[in-house]
Amino acid sequence: MDFQVVVLAGRTSKNLVPLVSKEVPKALLPVANRPVISYVLEHLEQNNLKDLIVVVEGKDAALHVGGWISGAYVDRLHVEVAVVPEDVGTAGASRAIAHHLTAEDILVVSGDLVSDVPPPAVVASHRRHGAAVTAVLCSAPVSGALESGSGGGKDKIKKPGQYDIIGLDTTKQFLLYIATGGEIEKYTRIQKTIPRTIG
Repeated sequence: MDFQVVVLAGRTSKNLVPLVSKEVPKALLPVANRPVISYVLEHLEQNNLKDLIVVVEGKDAALHVGGWISGAYVDRLHVEVAVVPEDVGTAGASRAIAHHLTAEDILVVSGDLVSDVPPPAVVASHRRHGAAVTAVLCSAPVSGALESGSGGGKDKIKKPGQYDIIGLDTTKQFLLYIATGGEIEKYTRIQKTIPRTIG
């Protein structure tokens, strides 16, 4: 394999209590009677990606997730469970396992994202365009209930009407700008070079 696959399995999310606990971390939260991470692992397996690093925040959560994976995927997947400190967030988790990453290209997958996008197609597109970073995005509804997410190690609640902004080129192939809802004020400044690049 000429790239590595990292699955960010998270931690015991405070936002999901009482559904999650020390014994049932977010990655093992049942969705249609299966742990949510099973959908991700099976999708990777179906795409012949069987050598994985699963990153879990906290030793207790890692023991539960690692134990479940080793029982459910014995002789099917080679999974290294990497434990990182709690509350480090996505970027912190990636930094904490940097010593495990040896390939030129790294495919980072969310452990609770159910998708049918073939990972080899994402990697092929990434390489074809010589990209530094490739993100798979989807449309989100403009209205809805409060959303929550994690970033910088702290949970944050987005207020209604407060959304992330992602700027794409006219072909929707290249990411030009990104800002989180918490960073956006009434008026947001965008570098002049960004609109020029898309005409």
